[in-house]
Amino acid sequence: MNDTHTLGGIVLHSGITNQRGLDAATAKGVVLLNSTPANAGQRINVGDEIQLSKGKYRVISGGGEGRLQLESITQNTPENISGITRVHCGYHKCLTEYSKKVYGGVCKGKLPGTSHGSFAHFFHRADAFYNECNQHYINSVSGHALELDRFEDIRVVRFIRDPRDLIISGYFYHKRAAEHWCALKNPTETDWAMVRGCIPRKLPSDISLTEYLNCTSLEEGLIAEMDFRTHHYNSMLEWPRNDQRVRLYRYEDIMGNEGDTFRSIVNFLELPLLTRIAGVHYSKRFRAKRNMGKTAHIRNPNSQQWRQHFTPTLTAMFKERFSEVLQRYDYPLE
Repeated sequence: MNDTHTLGGIVLHSGITNQRGLDAATAKGVVLLNSTPANAGQRINVGDEIQLSKGKYRVISGGGEGRLQLESITQNTPENISGITRVHCGYHKCLTEYSKKVYGGVCKGKLPGTSHGSFAHFFHRADAFYNECNQHYINSVSGHALELDRFEDIRVVRFIRDPRDLIISGYFYHKRAAEHWCALKNPTETDWAMVRGCIPRKLPSDISLTEYLNCTSLEEGLIAEMDFRTHHYNSMLEWPRNDQRVRLYRYEDIMGNEGDTFRSIVNFLELPLLTRIAGVHYSKRFRAKRNMGKTAHIRNPNSQQWRQHFTPTLTAMFKERFSEVLQRYDYPLE
């Protein structure tokens, strides 16, 4: 791998620190790179080991854009997590950027009387979430069913979307290499840990996902996206059906009703009154249809896009592999 970054530009997906924290630690001489004191301008490569006061970590690929992922070498995730934990759980291309903006706005406390703590999004790194979640006021992690009984006090907001629309949205997003991992040649699931993606069965060697989507047919590209989603679909089935600690919201019901949705969410999370007001405010400010065309992240927020793009072969294949997911969440088979 040739992913190389400087210490000054790393955002650690493990949640250990951010650029400012790492720079400060480096300046104090408390960061070791491959067992040697690190310098801020030093080059960091995939496979290097970084040691901080909390433990030792190995740099893994798939981050990019000034970020590197880490996996813990010495730290085990805690079996019991004390205190209050509030977390949003969703899926890639299911209002993730939108929810991050809303929760981030709430926790930044720009409205008077609403500042209570930090918000942290852990992408699809459940290991990082378990290690760091009790340090933040609100957390977000995608693509996993959480082990709820680890927590002393947890409330979970879940967003879900028709699994076939996840395929369509992901296809057009990944086709333009919207994220660094899409452009990695010969990817492994470690490379794709930040999105917890499965490597498509027909992805040729020495080619990236983006390259494949742009040189194959629409049908084959959507099959690759279906493969990519396997872990995500499996996790949808792993959540408990009826648990008072979990509140489920469907994409199709959220769109156009963002204010009411987040009014329900902030009440469920038991946030302070002024913070609840802020949550509703930001939910309306950042809603997708209002911002369509203003950001490249939003292509088409409408539901049931799969009906325009699924061939009979794709429809039959999806039903054979994942009909249980559709039935579980009351999405029509046809």
